[in-house]
Amino acid sequence: MKRQIMNPEDIRDALRFYFITDDGVDGFTALDQVRVAIEAGATIIQYRNKSFFLDAFEEVAAIGRLCRDNRLPFIVNDHVLLAKAVGADGVHVGQEDALPRLARRVMGPQAIVGVSVSTLAELEHTELAFCDYIGTGPIFATDTKADAKAAHGLSGLRDIVNRSPVPAVAIGGIGPSNALDCFAHGAAGVAVISCITRSTDPVETAAAMAVVCGVSARTGGW
Repeated sequence: MKRQIMNPEDIRDALRFYFITDDGVDGFTALDQVRVAIEAGATIIQYRNKSFFLDAFEEVAAIGRLCRDNRLPFIVNDHVLLAKAVGADGVHVGQEDALPRLARRVMGPQAIVGVSVSTLAELEHTELAFCDYIGTGPIFATDTKADAKAAHGLSGLRDIVNRSPVPAVAIGGIGPSNALDCFAHGAAGVAVISCITRSTDPVETAAAMAVVCGVSARTGGW
């Protein structure tokens, strides 16, 4: 069945509690991470693995099926052809990855295309006409990305939100204690990784994030 194109309001709503998988946690697979996030109430899922190899294809496909079963958008980070191969709902690219226009051409008009933007200069030079949203950060300091840029804080978030024609998702060092500040500064959603995946109690932390984001937990089995 051909997917329907999501309208901008539905995409904005889906960005609220944005969970991204973590490839740096031993004993906690990406699929298990997604299960925890979905049960807590995550509204969109992104698979992120900078060292992706073909042996992981089946897990990515399984994550996609799990998202479809729960009617959640599934995004693949960077790997446009992988996103296409597993039937993902969209792709997220960085400033040094595939151009948004190429991602849109490969994925089609029905796909969700996001792009990372860290500064106003990057925002100005990004092909936003081909994008549905931007991810901006790091808002706070984070150890999840070894190559993360300097945190630009809530004021930096506000500056980018005010200039962006598409919704902005805040990322970087975000958890239950500061997510509301990001919303107060204009973020449409907050993207979280390590606050859940590296928590001593991922289930409890994911549930706390859902409360802050104002979304409901899901019930039922897998």
